[in-house]
Amino acid sequence: MVLRDIFILVLSLLLATPLFSQTRSSDKSKKYNKVGKLKIDTSFQASYLQDFMVPFNQCEDLKDCRIKVKTKNLKTTMAARPHFFSLFLGKKNRRYTILINKNEEFNGVLLKDVPSDARVGLFAHELMHIRDYNSKGAAGVMQLGFQYLSIKGKTKVEHRTDSLTIAAGFGQQLYEWAHYVLHDSNACEEYKSFKEEVYMSPVRILGQMEQKQ
Repeated sequence: MVLRDIFILVLSLLLATPLFSQTRSSDKSKKYNKVGKLKIDTSFQASYLQDFMVPFNQCEDLKDCRIKVKTKNLKTTMAARPHFFSLFLGKKNRRYTILINKNEEFNGVLLKDVPSDARVGLFAHELMHIRDYNSKGAAGVMQLGFQYLSIKGKTKVEHRTDSLTIAAGFGQQLYEWAHYVLHDSNACEEYKSFKEEVYMSPVRILGQMEQKQ
């Protein structure tokens, strides 16, 4: 490993804690249903699971990944995170977590309020994060974590993930999600402004879909 890679690994380990947080403490009390290597928190509603399985069933490359879907109090609607130490165990042994916000006091968008098509788009986006992580070596994933420490870097990562979502065939659902957040949701203006700054706008999503055709 070259010196640059070592620097990225160490610096990202020290600074990118939010991306790689383990959330182990609550796992012992949670129960999970299993679908292959996919583990799903039993509090995850059946309607959510039906929407989640739409993009998941089309991601053949992710069906061998160890993915856990669980609920947690968050500062965003959802998040996809690698388990840090599993990055060094080889891709077959990596573990990922998709977190869903259950905080009823959240001033953004809660999953329960999101229309079905928009939920599919959001789930597809989070799965594309995992596809992106899984396509990279440990240093590459750490570099993504390092990018996430700035708005400019975060925007680059999220736009890339939106592009992967569109390429995977879920552009219309991603558009429904982006449009809902900005125009139909009851989210606070701070949340909407953040989404507008960091993620693709509905217009840009439609434009990229047209280019793909």
